[in-house]
Amino acid sequence: MQLPDIRHRSQDTSVLLRSGLNLIQQALSIYSNDLKLVFANQRFRAMFGLSPNLCEPGAAFSDTITYLAETGEYGKIDDIPSFVQELVQKALTFEQHYIERRRSNGRWISVEGGPLRQGGWVTVYTDITDIKRQEDMMRARSDELSDKLLDRSEELAKTNRALEATISRLHETQQHLEATEARVRLAAETTPAHIARLDREERYTYTNQRLPLSAANGAEDIIGHKAQDILGPEIYQEIAPALHAALAGNAKVVEFTLPEDGRVIRSAFTPDTSSNNTVTGAYILSTDISATRQDAQLDRPLQTQSAQFGSWTIRFDLFELLPKAGGKSVPLSLAEASLLKMFLAMPNRLLSRDEILRSPDIQIESVRALDVRVSRLRQKLKDDAKSPKLIRTIYGAGYIFVGEVDWQI
Repeated sequence: MQLPDIRHRSQDTSVLLRSGLNLIQQALSIYSNDLKLVFANQRFRAMFGLSPNLCEPGAAFSDTITYLAETGEYGKIDDIPSFVQELVQKALTFEQHYIERRRSNGRWISVEGGPLRQGGWVTVYTDITDIKRQEDMMRARSDELSDKLLDRSEELAKTNRALEATISRLHETQQHLEATEARVRLAAETTPAHIARLDREERYTYTNQRLPLSAANGAEDIIGHKAQDILGPEIYQEIAPALHAALAGNAKVVEFTLPEDGRVIRSAFTPDTSSNNTVTGAYILSTDISATRQDAQLDRPLQTQSAQFGSWTIRFDLFELLPKAGGKSVPLSLAEASLLKMFLAMPNRLLSRDEILRSPDIQIESVRALDVRVSRLRQKLKDDAKSPKLIRTIYGAGYIFVGEVDWQI
């Protein structure tokens, strides 16, 4: 992290980095390879209501889990010691993971953890309650959707206005700074998310080098470049409202899809304020949530789903295609329905033939057999194989399903 006016001052840089980690909306914790706490930001303590001793360097991971279990964070647990021991054993594997779970207080959080090169691991916790509520509304019946969306929009607008009054700079002491400086730097660089800061001119002043896309202008070092030049006009247009809101003092979360590979990115924008509450820039935390979204779609049982795309509606419970304009339905076999489901669950993204063949729902033994099934599916979708509009073949790579999909229960 090298700002223009402190490029060669590592101690000031570390202070700024630690302060930045305290300003992001996400809770963050770093544990060593013997499961002792190395660093936790203020949001970690506030999110879980932890006592100060559990947030001090050296605090045991097992003590924190015991406290959370006893206070009901994980719901009713009959044997807390066994539960704690199980989580400790999982933590000692130091495997990268991502889960979304509902807390005992009814709110939703995502938990993303990753191992550190020098041992131990870092975990990022994000409150995704508002996004989950929006997803639930989108799955509700269409006759209820308009009223619920209107009410929810008003509620979100009030919440965002209230955020401005609650965000303030948290001051860090320099106690244990010498011992933790290197580990904090390493944690930022190996965090399974992109952490960055933009000044009021929208220029990057810090990055942990985990930008989830190639710079649009070809720059290898994005420091000093404007966000629009790095992200390109298409992605910048997606994130601009959230960025401008953060520079105006309001925290925002936005999701967007990368056009080149279809990955879904969730970015949280948090104002960076000075001691006199002047907004000096914005912190950004971006995570790739593609796999979670895709798994959620694939895990839905066929019998309870329908989806709309292009000029069709697919009824998985009846194994048939219904033309939106009316007309005779088109029957599908179980094999064809399973393949179409995989395409619809991951639209606008390249699916390699190997990836499709590895799916347990796609029981095909050869690439040739897969190409034949795709051809039959195209025929039923009336998708011209010479100029396909729905299922495109990328020669030597695989297939891409092109279009928007509206899932319904």
